[in-house]
Amino acid sequence: MAWADGADAGTLTELAVRSNALDADLPVIVYQPDGPPPADGWPVLYLLHGHDGNEKSWRDLGDIRQTLDRLIGENAIRPLLVVMPGVSNSWYVDSAAVGGPGDFETAVTHDLRRYVEANFSARKDRAGRAIAGLSMGGFGALHLAYAHDDLYGAVASMSGAIWQNVPASDLDKTPDELKLIQDSAFFHRVDRTTVTGGVVLPSTGDHFSGSFGTPFDARLFNEKNVFTLVAQHIAEEEDIPATFLTVGDDDGFHLWRGAVALHDTLQAGGRTSELRITDGDHVWSVWKTSIVDVLAFIDSRWDKTETVTRN
Repeated sequence: MAWADGADAGTLTELAVRSNALDADLPVIVYQPDGPPPADGWPVLYLLHGHDGNEKSWRDLGDIRQTLDRLIGENAIRPLLVVMPGVSNSWYVDSAAVGGPGDFETAVTHDLRRYVEANFSARKDRAGRAIAGLSMGGFGALHLAYAHDDLYGAVASMSGAIWQNVPASDLDKTPDELKLIQDSAFFHRVDRTTVTGGVVLPSTGDHFSGSFGTPFDARLFNEKNVFTLVAQHIAEEEDIPATFLTVGDDDGFHLWRGAVALHDTLQAGGRTSELRITDGDHVWSVWKTSIVDVLAFIDSRWDKTETVTRN
């Protein structure tokens, strides 16, 4: 099924893409811009939904087609394909082996990507491919970009569910024990007038849906976490996709903590990272505004590759 309004409007198409990794169909909506594609195809943005969302979230709640039509029509960004998969509450990781929702990481990076490149006029190179997402999808975009850095030239996270690794001393704690120390680990009083930021621990609970084991396995989380992947790339002097982070200053889940920590880590490692703290909570009104900045950042990164810089 496809929708389009007006001669210059892009088209949204609902698809069911067969995934061998899931042994099931993956629901997807694809935005295709108006007009003929370039000779080498349109650049592609994979745009990910958040927890309890689906492939329709950006269409129905984020007004993504209207935003894309306007920005492309104003020549603010170049025409692009936008691919929006529905992955349930999978956290965009492979989890079938631990009884989780399934191997959604492989479904998105392999099965869906190959389908898009075979059935649309899409670029097939790293410099013409990017990924972005909100909340759980922000974690997913960063995880997929850093775990498959050969596929994506840029990544953006909007109010991303970003947490630092669980410290080695706490790896054997139960999920309930980790929950008790989350706030005390971040806000600890140094003296009567000073509060210092510390470690941003993951929020354990049912929202992980078994993606990191049942019960929550801190070692498995660390293995897949973005801070682990970034540290590996920096240590091995490997490229990291250019990164854009944005989050509301009133985010009800305090996700600005993880965004600041990741931004600091990337910049300390000489990697490209942009951070925007905006006004607002963990809500669609923030993301509908943030996506404009994300699209501008992504557009600025087409055809660029990331290199290591040193002071």
